[in-house]
Amino acid sequence: MSKTWIALALISQAILIVLFYQMSNNGSSKTSEFTVSEDSLVNWKELRSNMKQPNGTLDAKYKLIKDINWKAIPRKPAPSKEQMHEKWIVLTTINSPTADVKKLASIEGWKVVVVGDTKTPADWSHPKCVFLSVEKQKSLGFRIHDLLPYKSYARKNLGYLYAIQHGAKIIYETDDDNSPTSGKITFYQQETGDFYVYKTDSMVVNPYEHFGQSTIWPRGYPLDHIADPPSHSYMKCPKVDTSIQQGVVNGDPDVDAIFRLTRKDKDVDLKVEFDAEAPPVVLPPKTMAPFNSQNTLFTNKALWGMLLPITVAFRVCDIWRGYWAQRLLWDLGSQLSFFPPNAVQFRNAHNYLADFIDEKMLYHDSGRLVEFLINWKSEKPDFFSRVLDLSVAMVEHGFWEMKDAMLTEAWLADLVSIGYKMPAINTEPRSCMKNTQGGDTLLYFKEKPSAYLRAGKELKIVVPIQTGPVFVRREV
Repeated sequence: MSKTWIALALISQAILIVLFYQMSNNGSSKTSEFTVSEDSLVNWKELRSNMKQPNGTLDAKYKLIKDINWKAIPRKPAPSKEQMHEKWIVLTTINSPTADVKKLASIEGWKVVVVGDTKTPADWSHPKCVFLSVEKQKSLGFRIHDLLPYKSYARKNLGYLYAIQHGAKIIYETDDDNSPTSGKITFYQQETGDFYVYKTDSMVVNPYEHFGQSTIWPRGYPLDHIADPPSHSYMKCPKVDTSIQQGVVNGDPDVDAIFRLTRKDKDVDLKVEFDAEAPPVVLPPKTMAPFNSQNTLFTNKALWGMLLPITVAFRVCDIWRGYWAQRLLWDLGSQLSFFPPNAVQFRNAHNYLADFIDEKMLYHDSGRLVEFLINWKSEKPDFFSRVLDLSVAMVEHGFWEMKDAMLTEAWLADLVSIGYKMPAINTEPRSCMKNTQGGDTLLYFKEKPSAYLRAGKELKIVVPIQTGPVFVRREV
């Protein structure tokens, strides 16, 4: 090939790269367009302008948000009694009904709502599922609709609202490649109960360790804490309030792309197993862990916390949602809990390098986000104003963009419009330090086999197993 042709090829390649980035920027600019709904409760244009002014942000934020009259929001007509149900499963899909969706639809006592998108088959149908097509979503009349992009996981937000509008007191959320192991949803399904609570001063804990996988970490876990020693100290506490319950998942659990690229052989599916004998565990206030949207139960007090943001990447949105909601739980006297494996996932095909790029924000900002949330406080007089206050603070600190704060306001207004009752603020300590059952307890988890590079499909144990029963309990 002549030098001329080589030069032309290089120039053509450079032009294509420039065009690609221009198209990418043009595509992303659409998500940053700033339009304010006529029925908005907050003067977002003034707030955004004030954020650019040094030393003026907090005062303006307080003035703009503190006086919202949530009770003045018009109520929508309630659905008929025949359409109402207390337990709902919510998922989104671009596939025809999968085997897992069919399993979910067959669970007795639950109704399923499936949220479609532009890639979902137009003829999607299953006799035991409510399907929200793109056209159906428009007809629901929710404020959040016009803020939600297409081809976005955040369209799931419409499914949450639909379920709440139709009587949901409990929502189980999952994906179309995930289903309960026993064929039943086996969470606690109540807001208060007797649980083991971590006794730790750490700002993060790795719940996978508690369930026998001490060398695995969940997606969104701060990378600089992966090597922290595990926590074995717990308190057995009565009447613990846990309104968000996350179950760990056997098979191909929710780990980040760094794990997948470095811990297993190419083209080998993960099939790890967690310890089913480990008891559920609750995180105390000021201690966090990432939780996702794949095997999670929300009780009525926490349904407001299901909102998925729209301005962060797909592999980030549910993790950022989880940290945000976790912090707000503390203002209700409630906490996040993790349950032993009660579902299995055989993950849809992923490009792990693409996942790595999509997860960039998790690697860079998870630790900073956790530290910010632990130190964040609000003096707003009602809970929804605090939710909005934190959402604006997330924008100020670069974790979200302004559209997510606007989405939060629209979401809260939609909740009020469909009759969801705002939870009462309750910041009383819930640590049970003075009301434990039998004193502090040491729990040693039994290590389970895990995947390692160059091991092929074989799972290995590289951490010594604790002697004795699955969990050794010693009162101290």
